[in-house]
Amino acid sequence: MVFIEGIVASRPNGKWTGIILPVLMLVLSFWVFFMWKNAIYFILVLVPALLCCFIYYFCRRSIKNGTALSLSEEELS
Repeated sequence: MVFIEGIVASRPNGKWTGIILPVLMLVLSFWVFFMWKNAIYFILVLVPALLCCFIYYFCRRSIKNGTALSLSEEELS
């Protein structure tokens, strides 16, 4: 899921579509905690959710700064 988030969030027009997975994962992690009341299950779902949030932030920041590579730039090198 973190890999898919990186692909979606790194698209120049993927701002709103890239935020869907991290929000969904965070909601799912809290749902798991309230349903099963088990901290280990919560952590096992929360860690990928936080990774998705970090990847989203990192990809959007690199696009904003202009340091992100587009597919055409990768193919040329």
